[in-house]
Amino acid sequence: MVALVGIDLERDGKQHGHLAIPHSTHHSAYGQIKVPVTYLRNGYGPRALLSAGVHGDEFEGQITLSKLALELSSEDIKGSLLILPMANAPAVAASSRVSPLDQLNLNRVFPGNALARPTEAIAHAIETLLLARCDYAFDIHSGGTSLNYDAIGITASTGDKAGDNARLNLLNALDLDRGLLLSTNDEMGLDCSLDGAMLRQGVVGISAEFGGGGGLSPALQLQCAQSVQRFLTSIGLIPGSPDVSKVHQTKMYSVDCPEAYVFSSSSGIFVAETRIGQTVEKDDILGQIHDLLDLSLPPLTVRSELPGTVLCLRALPRVESGDCLVQIGRAIP
Repeated sequence: MVALVGIDLERDGKQHGHLAIPHSTHHSAYGQIKVPVTYLRNGYGPRALLSAGVHGDEFEGQITLSKLALELSSEDIKGSLLILPMANAPAVAASSRVSPLDQLNLNRVFPGNALARPTEAIAHAIETLLLARCDYAFDIHSGGTSLNYDAIGITASTGDKAGDNARLNLLNALDLDRGLLLSTNDEMGLDCSLDGAMLRQGVVGISAEFGGGGGLSPALQLQCAQSVQRFLTSIGLIPGSPDVSKVHQTKMYSVDCPEAYVFSSSSGIFVAETRIGQTVEKDDILGQIHDLLDLSLPPLTVRSELPGTVLCLRALPRVESGDCLVQIGRAIP
């Protein structure tokens, strides 16, 4: 069965251990996958989980949390903190969005199953052994190999006013320009994501995107690290009052309609004619797809189907039919 190894959750101090995920193969009958975990505890107080590497090709969060696990001392906090820099360790090792072991996306299989495939077992371990012991959580992403984001916070709306406000206040504390509000009927799989697991476990949790394109932006990694510090201060895990003098209200957006996602209808090379953060109107040109295999065809113009703001752009020029090219958010008053 899945287990948390090398960590005593009732002991003060700093401990390094791992989630042990059984994985029987031809070459290792009783083998296991090890997902590194760092745990810091200093008495009673807020209990939080910081996670990254849910997708292995998203690097800003992995670096931020790995450095934090190395540098932070239990004396620096009041309460307890679980740090999970490489949530889907097999995908991280392969720098892949999905696990090379079962081709599953960890952020689409929560709450998981301890006796199922490796990625589902990892999801089960994260939700039941880590998240269930927390009051707060912050899950860090980027656009991965195929998409680029700037910095954008993400929270969910359930209709429960107290919970919605608590999450929104936490997101505002990150001091990011833009935020994305997900609804519980979100078609991209909120229930099966780590954000959905937070809601199930009664955890006040948020997530965020920093960068993408399969690379690592030093500027966005720094912004990610600053956001983590603001998160820890705002929940009271790092003693002291957060500096709210320079924090501005995050502009919130919604992507709860099908038109918010612009998909390619053909294969070719996508040349964007917009940028992240740009305001667009309905029918504005977002870019063109060039079919280099048939030079008799003019490029296919890609247009916006609704007014809004460009939240992310495809990073890979080569596209196939069905690839997401642009995400457009509608401003929430």
